Order: sequence, then structure tokens, then C-alpha cells
Amino acid sequence: MSFSSGVCQMKHLVMMTIVCVSIGSVQAENLEHGTITSCAYQAGTAYEIQKIRQTEGDDWETFETKIKSIYKKSQGRDDLLQIAKQVFIQPTSKSADFIHDQIFDACVKRQQGTESIY
Repeated sequence: MSFSSGVCQMKHLVMMTIVCVSIGSVQAENLEHGTITSCAYQAGTAYEIQKIRQTEGDDWETFETKIKSIYKKSQGRDDLLQIAKQVFIQPTSKSADFIHDQIFDACVKRQQGTESIY
């Protein structure tokens, strides 16, 4: 896979994340809208990162280098890399849906103050 196609896939990641946040449905009555939006964004981003990871076979260093070459240093890039770290600690064999659900659930629990420290 060439570097330029990696750049295209990273741009696709951002666009797909926006779509996921826009159309994602969440059944969580007691959560604030901001929490749902934030957690849906994180989970959607994690989903796309796992799909790219499974397609391209990048290790953490390669992925991080690509992201740093595409995006200038900013809070957005830092947030993207933080989400990616959570994805890369999981096996590549885990489905993107599994990663999405895991990241979403952990985010909601973190926002509610009920996330397990173990």
C-alpha cells in the first residue's frame, strides 16, 4: 500500500467519523447529548482506525508516523492518536464492531464516573 493511498484512507477516516457521528443511533435515555456525541465520535473513530489497521497491517509506529505527516500538531491530532492508542492495544483480529462497542461503553462509563479501574 503506497503512502498516498494511506493519506487518502486517513482522510476517509475523518469523513467516515463525521458520518458515523451524524447518523449513529444510541439508545441511552439518561445520557446528555454532549456525552453521546463525544462517545459516538470516539467509538466511530476507533472503528475506522481498526478497519484501516486490518486493511493496511500497520503497527503503532507506522500509524503514528502517517497521522503526524498528515495532520499538523493540534488538539485534534492528539485526540486522534489517543483514540488510536486504545485501538492498538487490542488484537488486530478483533472486529471493528467489537472495538466500536468497547470504546463507546468505556467512554460512557468514564463520563458517568463508573468506569472500572481494572
